[in-house]
Amino acid sequence: MWPSWPVTAVLFALPAALLASPLCPAPCTDDPSKWTPYSSLSNLKDCNHPVLLDFSSHELANTVKDAANVSFKILACTVDDSPDTPFASFYTVPGQGEGGQTEDDASRLRPFDFFLNLLQTVVNQTANRDTFSVLGRLNSVWVGIYRGDAVNDTLALSAIDRIRHEWHARPLPRAGIQLCGGDRDADHTFGIAFDPTGDTVFVEQAIGSWTKGECLESEEAFDLVDSAAVKEPTRESLSAKSVNSANATIAGFSTQLNCNTITVKPGDTCTRLADRCNITGAEFMKYNPQKGLCSWLRPGEEVCCSSKKSTKPDPIMNKDGSCATYMTQEDDTCASIAQDFMIEESQIQFYNDGRTWGWSGCDNIHGGMNICLSQGIPPLPAPRTGAVCGPTVPGTEMPTDGAPLANLNPCPLNACCNTLGECGATPEYCVYEEGPTGNPGTAPQGKKGCISNCGMDIVDNSPPPGEFMRIGYYESFNLDRPCLNLLAAHINVNDYSHIHWGFASVSRDFRISINDTHNQWLDFLALQGVKRIVSFGGWGYTVNGAAYDVLREAMLPENVDRFIVSVLEFIADNNLDGVDFDWEYPGASDPQDVSLDIPQDQRADGPNYLAFVKKLRKIFPPGKSISVAAPATYWHLQAFPIAEMWEHVDYLIYMTYDFHGQWDYETSVIQDWCKGGNCLRSHVNLTETEWALSMITKAGVPRNAITIGVASYGRAFGMVDPDCTKPECRFTGPRTAAIPGMCTRTPGLLAIAEIEALMIEGDINESYYDAASDSNVLVYNETQWVGFMSKSTMRRRVERYRRMNFAGFANWAVDLTHWSGDDVETEEASLWGLPKNGTAT
Repeated sequence: MWPSWPVTAVLFALPAALLASPLCPAPCTDDPSKWTPYSSLSNLKDCNHPVLLDFSSHELANTVKDAANVSFKILACTVDDSPDTPFASFYTVPGQGEGGQTEDDASRLRPFDFFLNLLQTVVNQTANRDTFSVLGRLNSVWVGIYRGDAVNDTLALSAIDRIRHEWHARPLPRAGIQLCGGDRDADHTFGIAFDPTGDTVFVEQAIGSWTKGECLESEEAFDLVDSAAVKEPTRESLSAKSVNSANATIAGFSTQLNCNTITVKPGDTCTRLADRCNITGAEFMKYNPQKGLCSWLRPGEEVCCSSKKSTKPDPIMNKDGSCATYMTQEDDTCASIAQDFMIEESQIQFYNDGRTWGWSGCDNIHGGMNICLSQGIPPLPAPRTGAVCGPTVPGTEMPTDGAPLANLNPCPLNACCNTLGECGATPEYCVYEEGPTGNPGTAPQGKKGCISNCGMDIVDNSPPPGEFMRIGYYESFNLDRPCLNLLAAHINVNDYSHIHWGFASVSRDFRISINDTHNQWLDFLALQGVKRIVSFGGWGYTVNGAAYDVLREAMLPENVDRFIVSVLEFIADNNLDGVDFDWEYPGASDPQDVSLDIPQDQRADGPNYLAFVKKLRKIFPPGKSISVAAPATYWHLQAFPIAEMWEHVDYLIYMTYDFHGQWDYETSVIQDWCKGGNCLRSHVNLTETEWALSMITKAGVPRNAITIGVASYGRAFGMVDPDCTKPECRFTGPRTAAIPGMCTRTPGLLAIAEIEALMIEGDINESYYDAASDSNVLVYNETQWVGFMSKSTMRRRVERYRRMNFAGFANWAVDLTHWSGDDVETEEASLWGLPKNGTAT
């Protein structure tokens, strides 16, 4: 259901940014076929801006109740002044104490106030026009309005003001305010319904009742007539509008509908209309095959009393062999299309079943579909706003070589493309499933279905490496902690083949330096029996507000030569064994911290990074190594030209950890299978690690060039329910309730050494191994949940990667694994029972 043209005209005239949030639908336009498609209402739960919805039919109640089984019927658009700014910052309501409101009341009133303001604008600019109804949503709040075309605009505006005043004074869980019943028909009916619980049924039932000129029968529906603020009469008297249906006659031939018609009157039903047409009910439905017609009859509209006389050309195959194409409209059915073109419904099915892109049968027609009405080559599907892969990408042309449509516009990295034109590397993108008719571009109800580069196998594309590398990162800043310190000289070199110093600094003039406050650099250089590698970048450095763009600037063509000279000089001056680049991330800022003012859409970053590595390799000293750290999510890796880059480095560091963290809260775009995002999941989940390994090997990187990341730390959360500790359970948010580690002092992160100390000395509730994720879980202090990789789990993982012919492993970080004895005596260490030698007592 979508607003009639007067309403949409107003909505699109409202001030609005051109681009909506990535989590929200596209901005509203006057053509709903260009709105963003969704297979489920749950896909909208992360959008915190107001949206309008079109369900492609008037059967909203059935669609909402069975939302899990909807197959791409939901179209939505964003109505917002500034979609890139969090909604809650726009609108304010009186604080607690005013009118007895609580903070929860205020949170409900913010979106309600917005919709009331929007509705007042609509009423003002659609004065004395047609009946309209609007269904809107913001987060869990649903608002619907119905105004019959005979309702005085002053009355509507006055009612909206009155509703705002009463709701501020006495917020209700949900309610409907209505002017209806008695002698009023649908034209003289007015109502507003509001539900902040996320349940659309109440609002839909209200609009459905008002549309039929009936009152909503509910204890939560209140009569607007009782309000002293409503004093205006309707525009025209009811008696003047009354019609005796028994005396009605057929109005004659309608050139618009191409049939003999009558006009719907207030209180009409399909049965009464058939009687007035003097035809049977079956004949009436044959002549009027629109979806849901009998539930949404509107006074003043015309209906057919005879078959249509087609004025459209006979659909025949085109000379180039393509079929006669028709783009479906809202509320089309096979029956209505067949009647319009004087063909049989069975012919439509024959021309499209198993052939036409996106066709799932007559039961699943929606607006904006290109279908065949004759024999011939099926057409390109209509472009889909936001599609980035497949044939629905705007501007795509029909291939002339007969290539499959599914192969058009492939995803970067050879990643999977689904039927909505989205790229990714998880099951919602990669599992190939066909719709009920087996057509390309379709999927079963509630699924998205893969169309190209499908599958999630890890490609077996290389022999074993010459050496299985054992890489450890050393946090040079670890001595800033009050405890759990490790001197560079005490790194256990027997456990590693390579030690990476994290991190060197790069200045604005691209000079390299080491921040060596604790005088560890020379001891690092003196390590024996390991390769000594210096790393540049890191998460904390490349997203730092002051330094985030230094590596980006260093890679620019005008600067890259200076940076390469600095790198070569630094390697020579310090007799290092190699360099490692950890730029997080070329191409985009990170969605985990949108507060950072980091430019996005830096399309030149990836090509510049590749050009830098190629240049550096050509002149790099023989025997010394170059490595690059690569993210293990499609969102970040897509900007890396990784299929070429690996050929110019000695190995890749693949960061297969931090799959989950506090940033998941209310972010189902990251984990679509967890409603709300805040499930207790391990950040080193083996299944997700293997999805990531599938992605990078499908991209063309051989196994023996990839060192797989392992983590000597856990990600921690505060649990919602102390008795619910399994993966389907929830953590609190949006702020973390995780207790910081005594030494690491970062809420949400605990070193393995801290976890082991807790298991010895802490208030432990539960400790177990989760086989499904190949992870360990610790529950302590009643509500604290930590997912991690124990030392035995890490050893088992490493052996698994060795057998799979990967290049090695990379551990973050060597200073988090154990109490080294290098701690300075501190009060905090004493509180944990940690003497100076670092052994837990």
